[in-house]
Amino acid sequence: MKAPADRALFAAARAAVLGLLLLSGRAAGDAADEPDLTWIDRPLIDSGVVKVAAIVHAPPEAIWRVLIACDVSPQYVPNVVSCRSLEKLNGGSSELFVQKIKAIFFLPTFEHVFRLDYTPYRRIDVHRVSGPIAQLDGSWWLLQQRDGATLLVYEVAVDPGMPVPRFFVRATLRRDLPRVVAAVRERAEAPQ
Repeated sequence: MKAPADRALFAAARAAVLGLLLLSGRAAGDAADEPDLTWIDRPLIDSGVVKVAAIVHAPPEAIWRVLIACDVSPQYVPNVVSCRSLEKLNGGSSELFVQKIKAIFFLPTFEHVFRLDYTPYRRIDVHRVSGPIAQLDGSWWLLQQRDGATLLVYEVAVDPGMPVPRFFVRATLRRDLPRVVAAVRERAEAPQ
């Protein structure tokens, strides 16, 4: 029998993943003032556990610099081989990137183009432009907290558009997204 703390941690992790899957059905481009935060177990993330959301003890500007530095993302984003900017659009409020991915050992490396739409220091929306990925829509939210920290929330909807079982995609998201959020937090909190 699992200890109460283990059950609580497991339930919180399951709720976070379920929340991610439920949020993935929501259009990332919705003109909402705030993302739906009801799925977040606030005491859990306050304690340092990362589940697609994390408290970052850094200003939104520091987190922003990490998130838009596509060229260094292969250092901490699993399966990303390279990433580079193609073009800035709309006076710099959007940007196109090309990313090379080695997703799974049995699939070849591929490139895809995605767009980031910027609402400075508050939100970055991610959208598929071209390539074999069928759907990629997400948002990074940088929510300033009363204590000076930032609540970093990442929500994403992904359809690989390739012959990959759904359970594998879900397992990969459960494993990799917390790692990415933790890496962003670590880099943003590091002394400049």
